[in-house]
Amino acid sequence: KPGRLNNLGTKLHTRFEQSGNLDDLDQAITHYTTALTLTPEGHHDKPSQLRSLSHSLEERFKQVGDVLDLEEAIKCSTQSVELSPENHAQRAWRLRSLGVTLVTRLRSPHAYTDDAPRAMEAFLDAMQHPTSHPLERLRASSQYAELLTEFSHLLTASPRLSLLEAWKHAISLVPQCIWLGNNVRGRYTSDGLSIVGTVVNDAATAAITAGEYGLALEWLETGRAVVWSQVLQLRTPLDDLQQLHPQLADRLRHVSHALQLAASGSPSVSTKSQLTPLSLDTQPQSSHGYALEYDKLLTRIRELEGFENFLQPKTLSQLAGACASGPVVVINVHKSRCDALVLSRAGDVVPVPLPELSLIRAMGIQKYLWDLLRAKRFLNRCRGDLQDEDDERGGRVTEMEPPDMMRKILADLWNWVVKPIMDIVCTLVPSSATLPHITWCPTGPLVFLPLHAAGIYPKNERAGTQPSQTIMDFVVSSYTPTLEALLKPRARVIPNGQDPRVLIVSQPSSPYAINCPIPGTTTEAGIVMSLVGESKPLDDANGTIQAVLEGMETHEWVHLACHGAQNRKDPTNSAFILHDGHLTLAELTSHDLPNADLAVLSACQTATGDEKLSEEAVHLAAGMLNIGYKSVIGTMWSISDFVAPDVMKVFYTVMAEQVRAGGELQPAYALHEAIKVLRRSSGRGGMNDFLRWVPFVHFGL
Repeated sequence: KPGRLNNLGTKLHTRFEQSGNLDDLDQAITHYTTALTLTPEGHHDKPSQLRSLSHSLEERFKQVGDVLDLEEAIKCSTQSVELSPENHAQRAWRLRSLGVTLVTRLRSPHAYTDDAPRAMEAFLDAMQHPTSHPLERLRASSQYAELLTEFSHLLTASPRLSLLEAWKHAISLVPQCIWLGNNVRGRYTSDGLSIVGTVVNDAATAAITAGEYGLALEWLETGRAVVWSQVLQLRTPLDDLQQLHPQLADRLRHVSHALQLAASGSPSVSTKSQLTPLSLDTQPQSSHGYALEYDKLLTRIRELEGFENFLQPKTLSQLAGACASGPVVVINVHKSRCDALVLSRAGDVVPVPLPELSLIRAMGIQKYLWDLLRAKRFLNRCRGDLQDEDDERGGRVTEMEPPDMMRKILADLWNWVVKPIMDIVCTLVPSSATLPHITWCPTGPLVFLPLHAAGIYPKNERAGTQPSQTIMDFVVSSYTPTLEALLKPRARVIPNGQDPRVLIVSQPSSPYAINCPIPGTTTEAGIVMSLVGESKPLDDANGTIQAVLEGMETHEWVHLACHGAQNRKDPTNSAFILHDGHLTLAELTSHDLPNADLAVLSACQTATGDEKLSEEAVHLAAGMLNIGYKSVIGTMWSISDFVAPDVMKVFYTVMAEQVRAGGELQPAYALHEAIKVLRRSSGRGGMNDFLRWVPFVHFGL
């Protein structure tokens, strides 16, 4: 009966949270109190019952203001901690709850002089509790830091951990919060990712405020694309370890292999490029055991001389290698301040305050853009539906026409974000006849915004009334989900004097998109074949999932002219639509293509991402980077079946010139030139047709 009463109290509290009806809250407290009375002393349910009662009493204090409720809430929460064994898995949760209740009293007129130190000790004990869930410890670390920021003036003694030490502890818990024992889909759908993103954002902001810009950059890198970073870590070459400790290297390779299989969520594989199954014990049901063994192996390896930093997060000096082709700009968007951190090849981090930008403004621009894209159906249409130049089937968002709306969005991005950064970047790169290259690594709402197209675009530029001022006049832009993605070996996979082998996939009428033919893909495939050397076409029925995956194994370049879709309910099911089904992001994660070079994704929404997981880069372009491609051309929203062939004609013409010239290939410059030509055209995709030329983006090297 006590357990059922406690459950009833929980349901009533939940209904109060939905309805705001105080009668539900009063009844919840009554049932919690009765359950406690009926539960004998020493019963293992007592601590959790006390915690539930404390939570409801604290909530009633917030609603009604009766200080007796708050006093009783703190008393119940204190008892809940006292009755919890030292090694209990929920002790950190109960300690954290006590700290939260004490902070509630700190913020009220009824604060006690010892509330701040008591709350601090509760959070500190919770964050250092070894047997509690890492996510609870992460939350406690964050709350300790927040308390220290807000109430340090009330402390009579120096805190046991400083503010940055607390955030450092929180960052150290990030890898444990997104556990390798889950498959990729499970990691993306866990609560941990959104919490990790917020904590890392707060920690980096604290470091920037303290002037520790390098530390802020390292922390932001730790918290970005956590799942992709884990996938890459499992594929790290073990050459040095193999030479000195071959048995450990073999075992780590075996365990990593098993975890990659489990991550894909599939026990079987279909092509040579995928991992070969080991045995039934490598399947997801035993992946928890492999994850535990993986952690133990890392601990053992790091105890060896010379391997202390084995697979540890990259330091600032290591991350500087990401700047080989130009500065990398990481932008931190926080509710208290916004800053850019410009990383140079020398390893210097130059801070650029962005006083005109705020989290609210960034969210506002994102909403404004996505409302426009939804109204004009650029987020839910295939490339075959974007044929009409007038595009009358889309709805209206405001009284402004779409070109005027995009003009405002791009101008705001220029004034608030890009121009202040350009003023600094232009002082860091040597003057040259060639435009410098810059790589963007934004956070938060900026992840979904076209920084590469920011600028002032007058309505009648050709009339000479007002000159344009755009980012494309100053730099060539790329994006990256993480700095580590730019640290791949730059060895040329295509020998000098040889043409790349190009796999060309076109799907003008896939049975899985029967209502949306895209005949332009046939034209596009013909253009690409005429401009590249050795190529293999896979069109219509030949473009099966199996054939495409096998072709990716043997070709350095792949061109996918087909439907693409971002799945917002399950981003790991975002996919390329081929002749016999969907080639999903989840499927791609089980592949490793070390000789891959360039992927051109001439499909819709291949770099859109998920609003709920902005820091994770859950899109097809990032997926192609992470299976081995060095450069990826993607699209931020749906593209036109008429415009895509024009873009690809110029892009591959420039790429062919680069191949003939030898040296390092620069797909970002080729795309930059293609978009310039498209903007100068008088037809579809011209200067004011922003929705058609802006979505094309370059990721990677």
